[in-house]
Amino acid sequence: MKRTNEEKRLLRRMAAGEFDGAVGDDFVTGSYKKVYHWKLIKDGIPFFIREGESTRFFNGKENESIPGKRVERKFETEDQKLEFLQKFGWLMNDADAKDYSAKFKPKR
Repeated sequence: MKRTNEEKRLLRRMAAGEFDGAVGDDFVTGSYKKVYHWKLIKDGIPFFIREGESTRFFNGKENESIPGKRVERKFETEDQKLEFLQKFGWLMNDADAKDYSAKFKPKR
């Protein structure tokens, strides 16, 4: 697939680690069982992580905690990285990423 100069530049910057860190705010869904969601870029690879609420119980001697189920979605290929920037670039503190993401927002 042919990439635009803008896409090539964004992919180079992502690979160089310029966008590493949290993307947007964490958020929680669910009222009975909470599910935590967050997005981050680590070593130039974007992740979307969802983790269920941990549970605790008393085993007769001490409290035990069982971590919630964790699901990670890695965006490893260039197409997936561009998909991540299209969906979540508007949450980043970078003008180029915000401009690129704005091109893919639905018109109202």
